Amino acid sequence: MKRIVFLFSLIVTLAASAQVSGLYIPSEKPIKPRDLPKAWTNPEEFCLLLHFHEGDSAYQEEDLDLLDSAYKVAFDRDNPRMYTMSIEAFGNARNQSIMKSRVESVYRYFTMRGHEIVPVRYAYNPIHCSCHGDTVELVRYEVPTDKQVYDCADLPSSRKVLNKDIPLEGSVLVTFRHNPIECIGGGGGCYLPAQDSNIRAYYTQLILKKGSIYAVDNTRDSCPPPVQISIEEHLDYQQFLEKYFLVPHRRNIILPVGYVVLHSSFNRQPDECTALTDSIFIRFPVTEEQLESRLRVYAKKYSSKGAEYKPLTTKKIKGGPVLMIQGALNLTQFDTIYIAKRISEDEVSKYLFPADSPTEQGAVAITINGEERFFKPFRMDRNGQYEFRKLFRNMLRIIDEEEETIDPSDGMIFRNDGDEEIE
Repeated sequence: MKRIVFLFSLIVTLAASAQVSGLYIPSEKPIKPRDLPKAWTNPEEFCLLLHFHEGDSAYQEEDLDLLDSAYKVAFDRDNPRMYTMSIEAFGNARNQSIMKSRVESVYRYFTMRGHEIVPVRYAYNPIHCSCHGDTVELVRYEVPTDKQVYDCADLPSSRKVLNKDIPLEGSVLVTFRHNPIECIGGGGGCYLPAQDSNIRAYYTQLILKKGSIYAVDNTRDSCPPPVQISIEEHLDYQQFLEKYFLVPHRRNIILPVGYVVLHSSFNRQPDECTALTDSIFIRFPVTEEQLESRLRVYAKKYSSKGAEYKPLTTKKIKGGPVLMIQGALNLTQFDTIYIAKRISEDEVSKYLFPADSPTEQGAVAITINGEERFFKPFRMDRNGQYEFRKLFRNMLRIIDEEEETIDPSDGMIFRNDGDEEIE
């Protein structure tokens, strides 16, 4: 960078002394040599002046260094300025066609440098992304270009010179101005979902605040298509218990009483993002007995050791027509979500019945004191009805049929302040 600044300083100094082709910072006052490096550090505006010999319409070979230097500033990806470009030829009424040819000659240089039919620039645009935090995106834009020719006889004296004393007649002046709105439009945002949304199954409610799936502030890029999300429920305790299984875990005994599977057309891999927050909320209706059992919402959490089911931050929702618990998760956890409780080895017999073999309906294997034993969540009484341990029954959503006809998601309003966290 220092070598480039030194090159600019040399070019500008020589150009000013000879009053011919050169690179300039437009200024009402002459810029002192010691101030040139600062003036050329990502300038808001700068000019390239190319002097043409009388009758010539093509720039000279010696002008290539100046054109290349201007290109390095205006089209440098690391330069945060977004430049428009104006190409103006100055002459007289007798050489209008030559002036137009000079403008096109300079214009072709900038198109050929990018191997495009128009001047194209790639630039880094600073953004804030829900996945990567403060970062940048690479944007491609066609540089807005204005081409004009002027008869100096029609111009006021101030328009015939650059920086008050450099004559423009017989020259082409290329001016680069920082104008991000004209170059790439306003800094909009991209948010999925585009507004606060609720997705509901029969029991389950998924609460998505604006941008909780994907959010980018100040983006100039296009947004992904709308996200399709669905909820697959397995909360009917009878069907679930007949094919019972524990929440997968290497060490802990976690008893589920139901689960849902979240499906999304837009997903994130566990190691893909560095700034994801738990900004998506999943809610389940519960009974008083379930609430007293202190059930938690479990989902996969990822670490260097791999994936493991752990409790989400689970809260009891205050108010509303029915009791609810809520877990906070992020997009990497769109998978199986359990309502469950962790117990110790000493508590297993308080929740489950012993089973004679793994072939019994609902039987699971649990290792206690190093010995594999079999348990089941229910047994049948003499009337063919389900029988549960009291502590396990309290964990189940067992309510009267009349209550089952009421959709617990009706009228639910999102709240996440003042709710009570389940310890």
